[in-house]
Amino acid sequence: MGNISCLKNPASRLIILLLAGIIIISCEREKEDRLPDPDYLIEYELLTEFSTNEIINMIGGAGDLPTGIELLVRYGVSVYRIVYETIDTENNYIPASGALILPKTADPLPLMSFHHGTITREEDAPSYFISDQYMAAAFYSATGFIIALPDYLGYGTSRHLDHPYEHGRSLATASRDMLRAVREFDLRSDEFNISDKLFLTGYSQGGYTTMALLKLLEEEHLTEFSITAATAGAGAYNKTLFAEYLVELDEELEYLNYFLWVLDTYNSVYSIDRPYSYYFNEPHATTIEQYGVFANIEMNPRNLFTTQFIYGIITGDDTEFAEALADNDNYDWKPSTPLQLYHGTDDDFVFYFNSSTAYEAMKARGSGSVELITIEGGNHATTITDYLLGTFLFFSSF
Repeated sequence: MGNISCLKNPASRLIILLLAGIIIISCEREKEDRLPDPDYLIEYELLTEFSTNEIINMIGGAGDLPTGIELLVRYGVSVYRIVYETIDTENNYIPASGALILPKTADPLPLMSFHHGTITREEDAPSYFISDQYMAAAFYSATGFIIALPDYLGYGTSRHLDHPYEHGRSLATASRDMLRAVREFDLRSDEFNISDKLFLTGYSQGGYTTMALLKLLEEEHLTEFSITAATAGAGAYNKTLFAEYLVELDEELEYLNYFLWVLDTYNSVYSIDRPYSYYFNEPHATTIEQYGVFANIEMNPRNLFTTQFIYGIITGDDTEFAEALADNDNYDWKPSTPLQLYHGTDDDFVFYFNSSTAYEAMKARGSGSVELITIEGGNHATTITDYLLGTFLFFSSF
């Protein structure tokens, strides 16, 4: 009874409440103290914000989304620049960057890793957020997705490095580590709240990045990441067949320089280190040496590449380059994540067989989760709309 009478005393009750408050505060501080130091997140800053009306107007000015889809916009968004730690192609720790798009709501929302296509200008990297190609990502975010947009190595904070174009491992690790940094940001911020759903997507180089990341997460990080679904559009997943097919062509190819970029990347990353004269006939070898892979050169593979290189690719006798290509093949494996592949049959940049052979190989391995969405007559540009709309509908079904 003495304890009860003590609680009836207003002064005693106040002391108890104050003590309880101190205990609660100390518990909160203890919780904060237990929050581990970030392993990946280095820094972040707010870049810009868009209202719902601004998002709707931007969608109207972009040609990749169908008319009427702006009715799905629910939130304004904030765009952050994220700097985080990852590894380079030699497994050295380096800072990298990307953009994070947050809907303006406290509701828990799914996280989407959105992988950009090929860019050749530094200012087009996501962390500057001035390129029109990220308007689709802003739209997705405004409908209720938290969007992570990694720059990849060679852009943004890591712009002092050569971008390892179409190098699957580094594209995947840079994207994986940004997801880790975003999760750490979530723990330290009241700006957003990530739900238990994770989606992966990208088109062109972004499609290839998506496939490389999905493979990495499924094979090496199953306990860390649970992927809800993924879509990949028009990616060069079958690097070996791509090279074999291309070097035998006897016609001018509009996008041949991009294959030279892949070749140059693998020559360096895998320490093959051959002179350009091994790969290219003169005077093109000297021109590329002086002006880079986007120099004005012969665009017919039969005339550009040396007989020695063509023969080595076709026969497989060029084991060094064949091994580099095989290390970047991301088509012949068994995904368990629901996966949609989008590709146009008339794509002359990234040939359709990249998706068709991936689908066939995955089905042959027993995957029941993969679907091939073929766009009849679609080329690399026109298929984007089908991919963006299909991705939105597919992800919204989960």
